[in-house]
Amino acid sequence: MNKLLLNSIKDIQKKTPLWFLRQSGRHVPEYFEIRAKAKNFIEFCLNKNLVVESTKLPLKYYDLDAAIIFSDILMIPWAMNRGVKFVKGEGPILNPMVPDVTKIEKKIDIFQLLRPINDAMYILKKDLPSHISLIGFAGAPWTLSCYMIEGKGSKDFIKTRTALWEAKKWFKELIDTLIVYVAQKLELQARAGADVLMIFDSWSHMIPYPYFQEFGIKPVAKIIELLRSKNIQQPIIGFPFKAGTSLVQYSYESNVDCIALDWTVDLDWALKNLNSSIAFQGNLDPSSLISENNSYLEESVKSILQKMKNRKFIFNVGHGLTPECKIKNVKNVINMVRNYN
Repeated sequence: MNKLLLNSIKDIQKKTPLWFLRQSGRHVPEYFEIRAKAKNFIEFCLNKNLVVESTKLPLKYYDLDAAIIFSDILMIPWAMNRGVKFVKGEGPILNPMVPDVTKIEKKIDIFQLLRPINDAMYILKKDLPSHISLIGFAGAPWTLSCYMIEGKGSKDFIKTRTALWEAKKWFKELIDTLIVYVAQKLELQARAGADVLMIFDSWSHMIPYPYFQEFGIKPVAKIIELLRSKNIQQPIIGFPFKAGTSLVQYSYESNVDCIALDWTVDLDWALKNLNSSIAFQGNLDPSSLISENNSYLEESVKSILQKMKNRKFIFNVGHGLTPECKIKNVKNVINMVRNYN
């Protein structure tokens, strides 16, 4: 069966595929009912049946070209015994790593510890309509290290950045270890049936510029090298969030097949400067889907489609759907994309 999203990464298509980051999230009412079936968020992410149910949930409302496995990028730090938990009103909390002091766990079995993800992927592969692509994902090493060193989210990740300058050998050891685990998580999903893989670098804009290639680009390229060496050939979408002008080097040197662009990226600039051989994904501002009456929404959607009409392109938001976004707005956007000529 023809998969529009998969084909759009490989070549220019007459129709534009679309899906939404965090499409299974908190803006859909039934999500909370599913979430309540597990004691905590980690157990939720390790329950194959709840993962399947959550992954399929947005397809109840929306005509989409992909389903992304319901999980979290912090499942790797959880597997590395960092005591990951999610606290209401605070977000993720971890046992913070102390540079040059905390031992880096190097002997965990990702394939066994994250087996429920594998099992859920197998079920989804059988359940999903054949034209819908199944997306697997993982967090990039830099972003994972940010959470692991800080022990939580941060506005500036000062402890992580300080570790670059004061404990670089230890920091590089952490990144190198995460490269292996991220590649293994992606391999697990690929072998279980993922059509496409995605690497989220949510905090890439926190990398000091002199280190962007070393810790923002090379780890992704190494992950892809490891996957290809194991004959994992699924296309890979890279998402270096708010990476600014570093997107140029990333587009050429990370070896991703598609680059996801956040809402701050000028698409005209991207067309002129980024690697023209790879696909683009993005980049509608998710906040445009919150208002009850956004008179500029259609204009924004059509502008993106017009600019990308001669590119390998996947329509998406420039970051995840927020809890406040309206289902009717998402449906309107889908209709705009489907009806665009």
